[in-house]
Amino acid sequence: MTGADPQTRAPAISPDAQQVSRPALVFSFFNALNWQIALGTPMVLLVEGLGGDAFQVGLCFAFVYLMTPIQVLSTSLLPRYGFKRMMLSGWGLRALFLLPCIALAYLGRDGHTAPWMRWVMIGSVFGFTFCRSLGSSAWLPWLYKLLPERERGHYFASEQMISSIAGVAVLVLCAILFKTLPRFEAFMVEYAVAFVGAGLSYLALQRMADTEKPAAISLREVVRAAPGIFLRASRYRAFLWAACWFGFATTAIPPFCIYFLRVEAHISPGDVVLFTTMQYTGVMLMAWLVRGELDRRGPRPFFFAATIVYAAVAAFWLALLVFRFDASGYLPFVFLAIGLGYTLWAATYPSHLPSIVPEDNRPLVLAIYSASTAFCSGLGSVLWGLVLKTGGETPGMDLGWFLVFFGFVFGSMGVLVLLLRRFEYPAGLREPLQLGSLLQQPQRAFGFFINLVDTSLAREDSDRR
Repeated sequence: MTGADPQTRAPAISPDAQQVSRPALVFSFFNALNWQIALGTPMVLLVEGLGGDAFQVGLCFAFVYLMTPIQVLSTSLLPRYGFKRMMLSGWGLRALFLLPCIALAYLGRDGHTAPWMRWVMIGSVFGFTFCRSLGSSAWLPWLYKLLPERERGHYFASEQMISSIAGVAVLVLCAILFKTLPRFEAFMVEYAVAFVGAGLSYLALQRMADTEKPAAISLREVVRAAPGIFLRASRYRAFLWAACWFGFATTAIPPFCIYFLRVEAHISPGDVVLFTTMQYTGVMLMAWLVRGELDRRGPRPFFFAATIVYAAVAAFWLALLVFRFDASGYLPFVFLAIGLGYTLWAATYPSHLPSIVPEDNRPLVLAIYSASTAFCSGLGSVLWGLVLKTGGETPGMDLGWFLVFFGFVFGSMGVLVLLLRRFEYPAGLREPLQLGSLLQQPQRAFGFFINLVDTSLAREDSDRR
């Protein structure tokens, strides 16, 4: 047998689409090496290693979500500078903010840390996410302009696979480095890998063709229309508020679990990274399992399953904090469950939103959804960090408040189950929203903002150019 049956073989990609997809997929691979370190577990561990408290960890983790307003405002620059120039500027500048992290890791080799080092780290993460927001507004509409509609699904599926492989591979590499090198030397190598990944992803972007600039948009009109959409009673508003609550309750779980395992349980950085690898393995596994079942079963059971999984995770941590048993054998499965729960929600809402969002104003409505959920997710990490931190020179976590935190998560999931039971789930198949590697990058949740300037959605009006 020499090949697949012609009737079942995947449709070939056109040569024009290949010219776009190849450098874009190369970019996605090396970009995953970059963000998995700069925004993921290694970043949390470096903040902790420099003596950061729970608030500083939560703040650094939240920056990428709290930068939503910057991404909104940067859309107004696209008609002036174009997609490629904005993307190259944002991605080029953000790479520079990795260099202070390498320097901090070098200075921390002797075990000496100082408060100024933590604030330099916080400033570096802020600058990284700020520049990322400037460029992110251009990425998806640029792709949508370059790729024919019939070939976008194939590209996003490929991007999902490549980003997953790269993300898990770099976490395994980080775990090996922590196991074989002194901690701060491992940080130096990891952030050097992130910097090289940033450079190679930048070179891949340069190989992509530019397109015409999008039509101008009125941010004043966006701001004027947003309150009515957010507050007007509808099925959309009910789901929006539930999604904001879900993000506020669950987004802070990974960074604070990582911080607890380091400062209270004293688990090695290598083992902590391996736990995070299990989390992303859960993301990949559930994304594969859910793909074929969503259309057949509808979104309801998957939303319920997401809340139940997170309730189970909260119940485990409540039991651990109360009874103080040896949980080392259970932790990989707990992080696996975190990945499963996240994906159950993140893979389901892009299929559900089109059924409750009106066609005539869809870009703005989806943008409001993305802005609200992203901001609430980041806000949760900051506020919980404030109450979880302890005073004094030695980093620690207020275990009483950590118990309250998981009690809040458990109670929130119970309330959300009751709310989800009351929602209507319109029948009929709707084309799910394509978000690329959203599942590997929670911060992509507010990528919907690009739809405000998507040239396929903007009016053809040459007088406005």
